[in-house]
Amino acid sequence: MSGLLSIGSSAINAAYVALQTTGNNIANVNTPGYSRQIATFATQVETGVGAMYMGSGVDVTGVTRMYSDLLGQQTNAAQAQAGQADTAAQLLGQINSMFADPTTGLSAAMDNFFSQVQAVSSNPGSAATRQSMLSAAQQMAGQFNGMYAQLQQLSQSTTQQIAQQITTANTTIADIANLNSQIATAQAAGGMPNSLLDQRNQDILTLNKAVGVTTTTQGGAINVYLANGQPLVVGAKAYPLAQGQDPNNPQNTIVGTTSGSTIVPLEAGNTGGGAIGALLQFQNQTIPSVENQIGQLAVVMSAQMNAVQAQGQDLNGNSAVNNPGLFSANLFSAMPAIPVVAGSANTGTATVSASYGNVTQLQPSDYQLNVQGSGASRKYVVTQLSDGQQTTYTSMPQTINGVTINLSGTANNGDVFTIQPVRNGAQNLNVAITNGSQIAAASPLNVSTSLGAGSSISVGSLSLQPLSTGSSTPSATAPTSYGPNPNLQDPVTINFSSPTQYTYTDSVTHTTSAAQSYTPGQPINVNGWSLTLNGTPVAGDAVTVAPTGSSSGDNRNALLMGQTQTLTLATGATLDNAYAATVGNVGSMTSTAQTTQTSADALLQSASAAQASVSGVNLNEEAANLLQYQQQYQAAATIIQTANTIFNTVLQVAASA
Repeated sequence: MSGLLSIGSSAINAAYVALQTTGNNIANVNTPGYSRQIATFATQVETGVGAMYMGSGVDVTGVTRMYSDLLGQQTNAAQAQAGQADTAAQLLGQINSMFADPTTGLSAAMDNFFSQVQAVSSNPGSAATRQSMLSAAQQMAGQFNGMYAQLQQLSQSTTQQIAQQITTANTTIADIANLNSQIATAQAAGGMPNSLLDQRNQDILTLNKAVGVTTTTQGGAINVYLANGQPLVVGAKAYPLAQGQDPNNPQNTIVGTTSGSTIVPLEAGNTGGGAIGALLQFQNQTIPSVENQIGQLAVVMSAQMNAVQAQGQDLNGNSAVNNPGLFSANLFSAMPAIPVVAGSANTGTATVSASYGNVTQLQPSDYQLNVQGSGASRKYVVTQLSDGQQTTYTSMPQTINGVTINLSGTANNGDVFTIQPVRNGAQNLNVAITNGSQIAAASPLNVSTSLGAGSSISVGSLSLQPLSTGSSTPSATAPTSYGPNPNLQDPVTINFSSPTQYTYTDSVTHTTSAAQSYTPGQPINVNGWSLTLNGTPVAGDAVTVAPTGSSSGDNRNALLMGQTQTLTLATGATLDNAYAATVGNVGSMTSTAQTTQTSADALLQSASAAQASVSGVNLNEEAANLLQYQQQYQAAATIIQTANTIFNTVLQVAASA
């Protein structure tokens, strides 16, 4: 009888465990990270009875957690990529919305400004037209300033989001380390803590949303590593993430684990995925790129307009000496110093400064100067950060893309400096003049002639040189002289001694040149202006270039201002379509990010579905199991009842015997 009772007891116990396991599955059908469990059984050791072996019931060998490590790793990787793609698409969408409106954005403001410049050139004596041009300039400057401010707000918001992601990640990292300890303790005691294993895997999945990680198994623990190999969890030890400043460029944010007091940073382009990767790339690469593109427009346009303004004459007859530039006061005579950020880990005493050369050569990029070696073998490596192009020099100063870089003091091996020629250009753009009458629409010079007998010459053209590449154009030797020749308005008389020879006399400096060779039709260049004559001169001809008198109807300098709109930048785009190229670039980045997001989300969905096919709870299947185990329980109870009935019958027979 005892054998039958034992069998029934083991069967009812097995059925109860199975029912409890099934009920637990049903209860956790919507619990994130829960893995379906099944009760596993084995036949108890048979009992020998003579030559026979009789079954002795069933053992519950455990409750098995249905989980695939391979599918779990694939889901974690997909989650990291989706986390990065989702965040990147959201961030780029914010920048795209800034550029999306063609009627109220920067493009419309620039078009309106140059339209007003054209209006002044058509009616230079109109005070109302001049005031409209001034208002349009102020509106355009405000658009540049506002766009830069919005980008800075995005940057600050990104810094805060990185901090929030790090806080979440560090909480999760600590949980994983704690779970490693609990799981190891439970497994050492012979247990299988399924709920703790589920919780740990869910934590790893959560961590991948913030930052991409890889894992390895060591005993019962899971070790977690960043993409650069730095550990986040080793056994029960947690290594939290930290946020800090890039020692090579303190304006940039870095994220990584700490080694002593130093952060070992993730590379912005190789974070392994996660939201932090997208945030770092957005803050350290995307925002600076856009700031540089609009900053290049602001710097080139304002410097060019100011150079033209400086060579002209305003409505009151004032020349450039007495009249500020259109934008950023005094920018026409001395371009501002270029910001240079020294690396916080620099050990030398060197100071790097940078100044503008020819602004039309400026690229929309920052530059990084790295000092390598020492003594006679010292080298200076300049990297254009927009594309990674490097140029190596053996001495300083050097001029690259319209920027002259100077170094003073002693630089040590490893010292780093970041040069930002146009990053703040949109922020610094301001209108300097306060009245439309100050717009120098007139040319400051007029030409008069005193001709000898038989002369056939006439004035062809008189132009001013520094519009783009004239004699006053900045160079490596004079990087800040972006303005007119200081002797531009000196009265100068050209005296021909023959058809092929002349001298010129400056009546202010009282100097007379040596004899100059002349070929009919060849320009005569003096004091920053260029004069072309038609016909052939004769001995005794005199041509005088002198300051203009009344300028109310003179539009010659305003016409030159209008030409700035079609100035070609170093990127190959003209000023009037460079902004459109920037808008197109932002739109392209956003579209690519959205496509990547769609693909990454689909991959995550597929990986999650594959994992769910193994670990997920199917209510239909569990309902069927519930009925099966209920019947098993009832049948086992019947076995016990039968054994009890037989036992009672035997007792009754024995008592009556």
